[in-house]
Amino acid sequence: MTAIEISHLPPKANKILSIQSHVVHGYVGNKAATFPLQTLNWDVDVLNSVNFSNHTGYGAVEGECFSGKDIQDVFSGLRSINMNYDAMLTGYIHGANTLDIVGRECMEIKRRNEQALWLLDPVMGDEGQLYVNKNVIPIYRKILRSGLVDIITPNQFELEVLLGHKIHDLQSLRQAVKHLHDVFDIKYVVISSLSLSGEQLGLKGNRSNKLYCCVSACHLQKLVFFEIDKYDSYFTGVGDLFSALLLDRVFRSHDILQSTNEVLTIMSKVYM
Repeated sequence: MTAIEISHLPPKANKILSIQSHVVHGYVGNKAATFPLQTLNWDVDVLNSVNFSNHTGYGAVEGECFSGKDIQDVFSGLRSINMNYDAMLTGYIHGANTLDIVGRECMEIKRRNEQALWLLDPVMGDEGQLYVNKNVIPIYRKILRSGLVDIITPNQFELEVLLGHKIHDLQSLRQAVKHLHDVFDIKYVVISSLSLSGEQLGLKGNRSNKLYCCVSACHLQKLVFFEIDKYDSYFTGVGDLFSALLLDRVFRSHDILQSTNEVLTIMSKVYM
């Protein structure tokens, strides 16, 4: 057997706690995020918020949602073995009590390690429709008021729900993003998809059949938009994969614009 030189060994993996949904069939939530993160040299601890047969896009689903007590028991076990994390990824969480437990536990992890990167994807709905109970909305606001969330990746509808008002043009978008920075002290804001037209955003040129991703950071003086080709189809797990890849890129580069650009390029080549 040939000895392997230490210099040829891969770098030590960083630890991440991923709290999202699980489905037996399909790729959403932790099923969409875990393997890509592992290939990027993350040691992924998976905490499933639900255990479903399939994603809800099928119109029928069977399985169970884990209660706040179920999640609390898992965190108690992790504390008993002194687990610490370099990053946290929180996605779909069903129910206010469960979300409240997740929020409090993630805040505690962040307080123990201020360098841990926390990406919160407030998965609540899309295209004007909620697919969680309304009682999670004030819990998300409470978590954001902690000032401990580093990155938030809502779509336009989720941002409107969080802030309680519609975004209908560039000015209202700027006000919404400013609120996230100033009131919630969020360093990076990435609105994963905007339904506003290029004209409404003040963008020049013929941009029909496009969606937009909007990026803002505390140190930036402007909003930055990325064009996304719009397809007349239904995709699942796209946002979950996007958030996982974005967390990885930002953790390594600390450059939100470069990270978003790279992730959108990757996403354009992935079929979910």
